[in-house]
Amino acid sequence: MKSIFKVLTVSAVVLTMTACEDFLTKTPETNLAPENFFSSEKELELWTNHEYSTLLDDATAYAEIKGDDFIGRSLSAIQKGTRTNATTGLWSQTHWGYLRHINQFFENCSNCKNEEVRTKYEGVEHFFRALYYYQMVQYYGDVPYYDTVVGSADEEALFQARDPRGYVMKKVIEDLDLAAKKLPDSWTDGCFRINKYGAMAFKSRVALFEGTFRKYHGVADETYVEADGSTTTLSAEWFLRQAAEAAQSVMSSGKYSLYNTSTDSHWKAYRDFFQLEDLKGNPEAIFAKHYDVTLAIRHGLQFDLKNETYSATRRFVNHYLRSDGTPIQDRSGWATEEYYEQFQRRDPRMAQTLHAPGHFGYLDPAMKGAVETTDFARTLNGYRVIKGVSDGSHENASTSTTDWAYIRYAEVLLNYAEAYAELGELTQAMIDKSIKLIRDRAGMPNLMLPTTPDPLMAEYYPNAQGPMLAAILEVRRERVVELFAEGFHQWDMIRWKEGGPLTAAGNKSADAAPLDPASLTPGYKGIYIPALGEYDTDHDGKKDLLIYSGQMPSGVSSTIPATNRIQVGANSLTLSDGDHGYITRDAAEDYVWKDRDYLYPVPLGQIQAYNGKLTQNPGWE
Repeated sequence: MKSIFKVLTVSAVVLTMTACEDFLTKTPETNLAPENFFSSEKELELWTNHEYSTLLDDATAYAEIKGDDFIGRSLSAIQKGTRTNATTGLWSQTHWGYLRHINQFFENCSNCKNEEVRTKYEGVEHFFRALYYYQMVQYYGDVPYYDTVVGSADEEALFQARDPRGYVMKKVIEDLDLAAKKLPDSWTDGCFRINKYGAMAFKSRVALFEGTFRKYHGVADETYVEADGSTTTLSAEWFLRQAAEAAQSVMSSGKYSLYNTSTDSHWKAYRDFFQLEDLKGNPEAIFAKHYDVTLAIRHGLQFDLKNETYSATRRFVNHYLRSDGTPIQDRSGWATEEYYEQFQRRDPRMAQTLHAPGHFGYLDPAMKGAVETTDFARTLNGYRVIKGVSDGSHENASTSTTDWAYIRYAEVLLNYAEAYAELGELTQAMIDKSIKLIRDRAGMPNLMLPTTPDPLMAEYYPNAQGPMLAAILEVRRERVVELFAEGFHQWDMIRWKEGGPLTAAGNKSADAAPLDPASLTPGYKGIYIPALGEYDTDHDGKKDLLIYSGQMPSGVSSTIPATNRIQVGANSLTLSDGDHGYITRDAAEDYVWKDRDYLYPVPLGQIQAYNGKLTQNPGWE
């Protein structure tokens, strides 16, 4: 048996050998060599705990993935088009090491003679191997696939070419099927460890991503011969059916439901879910991370939302329906409604996600029930994000202890509906057991199977296609609203081939007369300002916002705080029409999305080290 001390991963050989070599080639001192390890449940648990620790361990890493739906004080590399210096990324930094760790487990876990114990931990490692390869495909498309530990002398394996994305994703699906077969229904730690339903829920996510990516990017079908001589043709339809069936299996289990107990009569349960301190036993949490102040395990989501002034965009806000279930553009004057009017008679989730004026507003217990005014110290454009915000005690650095759901049941329902809509098979009965449940919790009317595409959604997603286009657009609307700031939307735009609006320049429509006038000019748009001057944004009888150009005017109302005296032209802020219009950020950014941007570039150092055997993604050469 190989000594673990002599095993090198692909990245260990490919990367320049530095101090990291010891980390990659040696077992930690607290571990034993393989022949003396992996023999008990405790040892298998300790080994697989490493995988849980490698998940993005801060809720902010998911919640702060910016796109066309919300922005922060600084733009991401995707928003700015600055991924050209391909020197880092999953390929170089993390994932090959993670995969080596998992493959070591499979190479040595037979040391444990208790088959029942060994099997459930094999399930854990199947899940995480699927997760890491899925993320690699998301980033890079084709990647070399390894399901064994590669030795330092095995140059043929070390320098093998990239495998087709279809082959890798087929392996991902196989791993998730094995995970679901081997994992237990539950653990004593509850949702904080992955179980069989979590594996199926994740499979619905993975297969939906690949199915829609292949559909909208025109990826060619791939056919593979199975061990029994049969063939499998990987197509968009094949993956979409895998997604639908996986979601259905979770739904049919009866193990999960939407959280629907509000602890504060002022808010619906949707908002409450993202403020819970312990998701163990929560019916909606399928797989989650627990944060605990007594264990010094905390995150900084609330701190970042406040200090990075994360803000939703008007494009996102326009996804919210009116409270009667009709689209916002059916309301007269909708495009130039000011802040207060926009929140009236809308989907209740809007006021549970964004700071709303008046009695719909965010109540901070520290203010003893007083309604906060619009605070531009906490927003860039007027749409302040409050999803995940509880109270002021969590607003300091790394003081948030609200749990974070990696997988929640609402996503499974949305995956189910979208897969069947893309297949052209969505029925009203399917809507009633998926979208309806989500809308019921929000206090919204059910979606009736649509046959006519909503023109605003069609404008926002021009590449959407299929015999059930109207349904596809409505399911997308529901997904955008329900899963806001949970790490999905950027990747959704990529798989739907709608990347243009992710960049500031791409927020300008090519249509000379778009339905949404906010898209006539570039930049990320916020609230509408009809003219320079003072405003009472929450209609409480007191001026609370000043928008001015040049020198600050004299005689400014004393009720307007200093942070709400906003100068047009400062800090990349403009108004879309000069002295009026939508508060706009980053209108001067001129990077236009390219086809190459749907994949990340392979790090240059890796390509050089492979001596020509590793190719670059198209457009990044």
